[in-house]
Amino acid sequence: MSAQLIAAVRRGETAEAEKLLAGGADASTRETTTGLTVLMIAAGQADAPTVRELIRGGADVHTADRRAGATALHKACQGGSLEVVRALVEAGSFVDAVAPTTGHTALMDALWYKYPDIAEYLLGQGASLKVYTHYGFSLEQHFEYELNVNTFGKDKLLEAERHLNARRERDAAAVARQQLMAATAEGNTELAGKLLADGAKVDERSPDLGSFNDSHTPLLVAARDGHAEIVRLLLDAGADVNAVEPTFGAVPLHKAVYNGHAGITADLVRQDGTDLDFQGATNGYTPLHDSLWHGYEECARTLVEAGARLDLVGHDGKTPLDLAVEVFGAEHSLTGLIRDRAAA
Repeated sequence: MSAQLIAAVRRGETAEAEKLLAGGADASTRETTTGLTVLMIAAGQADAPTVRELIRGGADVHTADRRAGATALHKACQGGSLEVVRALVEAGSFVDAVAPTTGHTALMDALWYKYPDIAEYLLGQGASLKVYTHYGFSLEQHFEYELNVNTFGKDKLLEAERHLNARRERDAAAVARQQLMAATAEGNTELAGKLLADGAKVDERSPDLGSFNDSHTPLLVAARDGHAEIVRLLLDAGADVNAVEPTFGAVPLHKAVYNGHAGITADLVRQDGTDLDFQGATNGYTPLHDSLWHGYEECARTLVEAGARLDLVGHDGKTPLDLAVEVFGAEHSLTGLIRDRAAA
């Protein structure tokens, strides 16, 4: 059945692929000779109907090919179908996924293959401009090189350059506009309070500039950087206490405990709706895991006493008790508290 599905996708026979998937074929089937999944094959062939069918069938949009490490989104940028790119992004493809052999992101490939419409779309989805190839080129140098070595299709590259410049201008305007984020980053409580009173958007996210604050809300930054008074102002203004930043998949409570901010931890724990047990995407750690990992006893005690779950495991298989023993020792009072609560 796997061979039949590969053949159907290679021929662009969407109806046959749909029939095979309904019959139990694996939507993430991989071709042995090329190392490509059927989703990558369809994406590279710019076959939007088959791509959509495979996604509906459960195809993994994140997996990489076995030779270059590229994702289906990279292949879609080679195939040149904006419709395919859009379908993959809407299905959860990571726009800044890096191919381990080249260091290329999807945006770099869209520029390389001269598809300005795809480049424009990816830029609109927040694709990073601060990326580097594994052969030492920044995105800007990569693009400049392409301009110099191409004679055919140079008009498309110049169109893509206009989109790049427009994105840079939008980013600069967003930075200038986000006075609340600037005040938060500076720890300027007075200005932050005034801006909130004047109606500043409390959960507006910072643009992706290749910085520590990319796609962060002010609350994520304030919790991370220890600006306790600003945290309280933001919470009073209705800030999303469970806002997730995309780099590590962390929430404000992770940020606070990771840096040992006990007072902020207590404020966040007391806030209605705070998810004490959110597991970060990078390592599966909850805020309690993070507080123990970094040795912040007061933060950990606050979470345990607030009822944080003790049975969740990180991607390394460790429970909070495992980390408490590892960091504080088996006889420490905090370890004893966690052991007793876990046994209750």
